[in-house]
Amino acid sequence: FLSSLQEKFVESGYTVQTLRISTNAFGEYLLDDDGGISAMENRLSQLDLALEECGIGFCSLGPAKTVDEIRNCCPRIISSSPRLACSANVNANDIDASKAAAECVLSISAATVPEFLRGGMGNFRFCSATCCPGNIPFYPASYSSQEDDSFAIGLENGALAHVLLSQCGSISNISKIFSDGMTSALQPLQKICEDEEQKSSSFKFLGIDTSLNPSLDEGGSVAAAIESLEEVCGDFGGTGTLAAAAAITTALQSLPSIKTTGYCGLMLPVCEDQRLAALTNMRVTNFLSISSVCGVGIDTVPIAASTNNQNLQALMLDVAALATRWNKPLSCRVFPVGNAGEMTQFDSP
Repeated sequence: FLSSLQEKFVESGYTVQTLRISTNAFGEYLLDDDGGISAMENRLSQLDLALEECGIGFCSLGPAKTVDEIRNCCPRIISSSPRLACSANVNANDIDASKAAAECVLSISAATVPEFLRGGMGNFRFCSATCCPGNIPFYPASYSSQEDDSFAIGLENGALAHVLLSQCGSISNISKIFSDGMTSALQPLQKICEDEEQKSSSFKFLGIDTSLNPSLDEGGSVAAAIESLEEVCGDFGGTGTLAAAAAITTALQSLPSIKTTGYCGLMLPVCEDQRLAALTNMRVTNFLSISSVCGVGIDTVPIAASTNNQNLQALMLDVAALATRWNKPLSCRVFPVGNAGEMTQFDSP
């Protein structure tokens, strides 16, 4: 089904970056009946082989729901294959889960074998997550909450965001110009999905995650797109940024006639947005502030390799507190690499 859907998109002029699968929480099928991990390695190997044979680029195995699953399973999942991702469920004030998740991030960042883990690459596929519902198409917080087969669409649309926000000029025009432009852009995508759903006897279309998601291509920065608004003073992160983020998120979550799923917010992954990566004024606290009115939390943020478990745990607790207070999905994905102030380099799809 996914290959057929991909063909339909390509025929219509779209680029499909990856095909991905998300499962229910891995503790429900990956572990032994008594919760042990003796069968885990073999099951992961079988899953990885099946993914390769079917041409699936990535698979998210869902959240670890207990401290034991975070400690015993998440590092094994991340180290078993570059295709596999997972997350750790961290609730507000959950000291034990946040501590275990922080330990997991640090252990992954220190791993040098297999080779695909070197340089902290494994943490692209792991995060802590709070208040994240099922059926978010973006990794690594993604998991399925459906009993039946279903599908959803995630977008890479930084260039489109730049065009539409430049046309807006002002925050006051986002509710009309930006909203209408996004709706028009997404309707053909939705039509393809709905047509394929009708042809299928088993797959349900869950919707499109309308989130603004940058690319590394020229003109693909979401941060640069927001800087085109006249109310954003100076660089992204300055005064007016919060107001712009709130207005954009409101529009993304209320596009007329578009079936939505997932975050439907503003994604600010530092390592995937050239403008964000170039800014020196942004701190983790800035991203937390912006996350209060949009998504996705702390995403692909490099931090010093010397960061200790206590500080990382505290950051995860901050994200969890914010998510719980406002009942919004947020995640924390950080890369402890290098020294503070040094440039970091990654090569990840």
